[in-house]
Amino acid sequence: MLVVPAYAKVNLSLEVTERRPSGWHDIASVICTIDWHDLVGVSIANSAEPVRLRLSGPHAEGVPTGPDNLAARAAALLLDLANDGQPKGTTALHLWLDKRVPAAAGLGGGSADAAAVLRAGAVLLTAAGRPIASHQIAEAAAELGSDVPAVLAGGSLLATGRGEQLASLTVPPLHLAIAVAGPSATAAAYAALNDAERRPTGRTAALAQALARGAHPPDDLLGSALEPAACRAAPGLGEALDRLRALTPHTPWHLTGSGGAAFTLAPTEEEATRLAATAQAAGFPARACRTVPARLGPLPRHTTNQ
Repeated sequence: MLVVPAYAKVNLSLEVTERRPSGWHDIASVICTIDWHDLVGVSIANSAEPVRLRLSGPHAEGVPTGPDNLAARAAALLLDLANDGQPKGTTALHLWLDKRVPAAAGLGGGSADAAAVLRAGAVLLTAAGRPIASHQIAEAAAELGSDVPAVLAGGSLLATGRGEQLASLTVPPLHLAIAVAGPSATAAAYAALNDAERRPTGRTAALAQALARGAHPPDDLLGSALEPAACRAAPGLGEALDRLRALTPHTPWHLTGSGGAAFTLAPTEEEATRLAATAQAAGFPARACRTVPARLGPLPRHTTNQ
């Protein structure tokens, strides 16, 4: 079994710039992958059941185990590509997800799992004589969801369009404290947006420029335009954010994406650890994180008996 980390992400900023006639929204966002991650294991097997999924970990409860799981969908897409339109054989992909990132938190855990399956599964299938091209992996990522291309690429990115138009950013390492205020649903948050909240403000571009200069970004450039809508869609989220912010009145906490995780930038790892510990003591799932660079080159081979 090939086991790889599936790095979560934060949206340091998120603007919703327009609603398309199709119902999809255009965004502008600075996205950074972070070292909070699930573990994803992929192996090839001979089985009439094409995709088999096993879950473990502290945040496995409530995660779907069937074909609707995003990682399982990624595996099914890979097998379709490997078969190249031919009748399905007995080649199967067995998946193991060790869920360490909370679900429904705006951290992209499910998307990261799917991206890890695409990368690891493509390596295994190619080694088995079923080559998967890099452009096919990218197309599969875009088909799976708006966040999957970003976490597949990794690093720091400026995302526009539906989130699939990505430009790499050179950003110095950042320390963050992240706390999960409560669950949130992306579709419900977007559905609750009003027209005044769908507008370009330019703060995402300004944030990207500040980060590229190595400057510590001002707090007014951070955060998500989805926060008011997310709190309307899930009133408990707004109450939890208020409680989190009251713990550290001089520390700004910003929602990431549609929530329910919030983050704050810290000047040092020690300060990030202190802030995360304060949130944990109040009952919030929290941890100190740092950003991680883009993952370039082939995957390392890591075997396990899992």
